[in-house]
Order: sequence, then structure tokens, then C-alpha cells
Amino acid sequence: MKRLLCLALLTTPAFAEVPKVVTDIPPVAALVGQVMGQLGTPELLLDKGGDEHDLALRPSQVADLGTAGLVVWVGPDLTPGLAQAVTASGAPSLTLLDKGTTLDYAGGGVNPHAWLDPDNASAWVKAIAARLSQIDPDNAATYAANAKTAEAGIAALDAKLAAELTGLKPLLTYHDAYAYLATHYHLPYQGGLAAGEAAPPGAARIAEVQGLIAQGKIACLFPEEAHDPALMATLGPLSAPLNPVGSDLDPTPEAWAKLLTRLADALATCR
Repeated sequence: MKRLLCLALLTTPAFAEVPKVVTDIPPVAALVGQVMGQLGTPELLLDKGGDEHDLALRPSQVADLGTAGLVVWVGPDLTPGLAQAVTASGAPSLTLLDKGTTLDYAGGGVNPHAWLDPDNASAWVKAIAARLSQIDPDNAATYAANAKTAEAGIAALDAKLAAELTGLKPLLTYHDAYAYLATHYHLPYQGGLAAGEAAPPGAARIAEVQGLIAQGKIACLFPEEAHDPALMATLGPLSAPLNPVGSDLDPTPEAWAKLLTRLADALATCR
């Protein structure tokens, strides 16, 4: 009996564990969570309300990277402080900006807020499923099926938002994080007041915006939650503040859809 049991154990196929996945921001965690489904829940590095551009890891988070089976992140253009930690961890990583992403360039560099384009989100879901299938081939069929379901959900939300975001007046945001969203939905977008997040807007840009407002070429001013709205308020009445990363959202599989819906609802008030 013992001999038969030993033979049975030797001939039983060994199934690999589902990899531990670590992610950078809530919308990425959401897309990974949709692909993983019931197989697992990705971990999130960005603290609630944190600044993704100034992400500083705690020792426990550094340890999480060291034990990760896969790190899925947008890339160093969004979280420069994470680049060295990902490399040092030795964990396999998936840089999403490098995977089928339609890129926007602003200020001479890559605009990293690419998840705001549903086409990019769909491409990322495919890339996530493909990479997880390489690491965990036993569950490849599940990843592929979940990715197809996720893509269908993205397409459905895309159609809903396209109908909602028609007929808007020209709008301006604090910084140019929303070009992906504006391009995808053909919004009358006048860019950002500031060239980027690192520096406040210069006098020339402020004067330019004042002229556009006077000419009726900007109807709505959208501040951003992470920035003081005082300067923007000197230009005119402000609309609801925006958050392009959804840093206040729980990293559930629904977070990407919640983020896009919330942004669309805010922008749709510009009529």
C-alpha cells in the first residue's frame, strides 16, 4: 500500500502556485484584479491619498517586492522612485507603458497617465493575462477568459462614456494629465494650466489662458485634488476637482471603471 501511495504521489502533476502580484496604483491593481479573478488579489504600493510621483516605499513594501512573483506597474515615467526598487528586488516585472500602449507626449516626455484611454486599458489587460500565463501556465485558460470578460466590460463602459461626453464646452485642467481621455473622446480640451506637476504655471501661460477665457475659448476650469486651487481660482469660477489616479479608491477590480466614470461625470458638467 505504501509503495502504491508513493508511486501515486510521484506521478501526480505538481501545480504551480498563483504568483503574488504587486502593483503601483489603483487603476492598475483593478485591471490586474480583473484578470486574476478568483485566483488572487494583487497588492497595492500606493497608500490611499498618496502621491504616485513621489512614492516612497516602507520596509514592508520593499519586502513585498522581494517576494513578488510579478510586479505590474505603469513605469518610471509615473513612479520614478519605484524603478530602483523594482530592479533591486529581482522580481519579474511588467512595464505597462511598453505593452501596446498608444502614447501621448507632453513637455518633451511621455505622458504616463495612459490608463485614461480605454483602448490602452484593453491592451494592458491582454498584456497582463499573457504575462501571468507565462508565469502560471496551469491557470492560463482562466487568465485568458477573465481578460476577455474584462475587455468586454471596458468596451461597454467606453460606449456609455462616449455618449455622456458629447457636446461639451472647451475646458482646461490644472495639468495635462487628461490628454488621453480628451483624445479618446474628442473633447474640446485646452490642456493644462501648468506644463507638468513639478512646476507651477509660468506668467506667459497664465496670460495665454486669460486671453483664451476672454475670447470664450475656455468655459470650464477644473482644478486637481493634489494641488492648491488658489491660483486657478483667480482665473474664474472652478468646476469640481479631478483626480487622475484615483488614489482615494480602494484597489478593487472595479476601481478603473469607478475612476473613469467619476472623471466623465465631472467633465460632463461643462455644458
